[in-house]
Amino acid sequence: MPGPNLYKKYRQLIEALANERRSGALGSLRDLLQQFQGDAAALDVATANFVCDELADQLEYEALRATSRHRRDVLLAAVKGFDGMSFAKAKP
Repeated sequence: MPGPNLYKKYRQLIEALANERRSGALGSLRDLLQQFQGDAAALDVATANFVCDELADQLEYEALRATSRHRRDVLLAAVKGFDGMSFAKAKP
């Protein structure tokens, strides 16, 4: 999946999760972040890092503007998850 499509897909999924008011949102977010890391690993390292950084930046911006505590908490947890990701070149 190309980088722009990956960005769009995960931004929409995380935004939807942040807008839901259910107690298991952070567990679902953890699963989404693991899925993202797996999908992004198929990209070249620079693209994966770029998409990850762009998602973190956009979600942080959205979190700072959020009026709902739940939404802010989910978005900031996503930012923290993206900030902790790194992508290394796969060894042949």
